Amino acid sequence: MAMRTILVPYDFSDCATDALRVAAKLARLTGAAVHVVHLYEQMTDFHTENQRIREDIEAKLEQVPTLPFLKGIELKKFMLRQLSLTEMFKNERLLDADLIVMGSHGATGLRGIVGSNTQRIVRQAPMPVLVVKHRIEDFDVKDMVYASNFTDQDVEKFDAFLPIITLFDPRIHLLKVNTPRSFERTDDSNRAIDRFLQRYGLKKYTASIYNDLSIEEGILNFTKGIDADLIAMATHGRTGFFHVVNGSLTEDIVNHTHFPVLSVKL
Repeated sequence: MAMRTILVPYDFSDCATDALRVAAKLARLTGAAVHVVHLYEQMTDFHTENQRIREDIEAKLEQVPTLPFLKGIELKKFMLRQLSLTEMFKNERLLDADLIVMGSHGATGLRGIVGSNTQRIVRQAPMPVLVVKHRIEDFDVKDMVYASNFTDQDVEKFDAFLPIITLFDPRIHLLKVNTPRSFERTDDSNRAIDRFLQRYGLKKYTASIYNDLSIEEGILNFTKGIDADLIAMATHGRTGFFHVVNGSLTEDIVNHTHFPVLSVKL
């Protein structure tokens, strides 16, 4: 799958700029266009402040292309008025994106996307979401952790990560976490991982069955142990592999790690 459009929710905060910097690196490698979108809340219709709010946002958006790391990148910028989460992914401009790159914390002016709603976007976006936790001058992926239960559904969704894998050719660390509450025999886990490898034929990989008190702790501890560059995982909403944490595992990982997290909805 080619990467043609990268969407960056942007509220002019340092966090959003960190995400935009990573998006620019991906765009430079792929030739993709970067779409910067600002969602704003305005006063009630006909309020005299509405025009001033729009003009202020437009002025700020005009300054975005002057950021040095965007030089030579095809950039489109637009603002949308107070869409709900459901409406957001019905918008043609947003739905057309191949990847969302966003920060995990926002300031103000983008309450519909950044900030406390980052985890909701991770869970509900129909396209992959890359969450950036801090400033990365030159985004690179040499080691990627793919945390999975390696069910048939998980395996099918691995295709969504292939554009990033093709770009960076990382060593992929296949990870199955066993916990007291979610235990699987080693032989069963190995068979599931073998089926995955038969389908994708990875050349640079490790495979680990990791024991910890929770799936979240297992993923985070393993990732820290190898100092990986990226965590990739599917979010199951409220069913499947992650039901043991009420569907919130991917969001918890996003909250509690400084590593970038690439997720896709099952």
